[in-house]
Amino acid sequence: MESADNTQKDEGRKQTMLFAQLIEILTQNAIMMLGGMQDRSGRQRPPDLNAAELMIDILEVVKVKTKGNLTREEEKMLSNTLYQLQTAFAEVASKSGDFGKALKATEAVEAEDLDKEELGSSPSPGAPSAGPQPPASKPQGIQFSASEHAEGKVKFTKKYG
Repeated sequence: MESADNTQKDEGRKQTMLFAQLIEILTQNAIMMLGGMQDRSGRQRPPDLNAAELMIDILEVVKVKTKGNLTREEEKMLSNTLYQLQTAFAEVASKSGDFGKALKATEAVEAEDLDKEELGSSPSPGAPSAGPQPPASKPQGIQFSASEHAEGKVKFTKKYG
């Protein structure tokens, strides 16, 4: 009987490890598309927002489709990864002048914050280490005022320096 329990535990650990590797692969692709990694020749890649957005959307689909089937640790890993990628995406989109995508990503970050409150966690620096760390506040270049947020309007400012 103990042997069957150990086999189930080993299988669960293996699945958790493979799930983490899947998330890591998608995360690394998103980071590369955000311009966060060098190509094979050592050159910095320019951001490809459409491809990065696709990778983030795929991770969101994984989160939705696996809801209720993940361990608490797996849920936190996926949520933290999405938070970090959406924050980085909003920052890169804002810097590149694509404010529509920046706004969409900022809204996704805010929604992810609400999910974290439900899980009882906060963004953790222990999420995939290859990813960019989330800034302490919203990405630069996007500022919300209470009245503008309520009306669905966003004030964009450009910061130099």
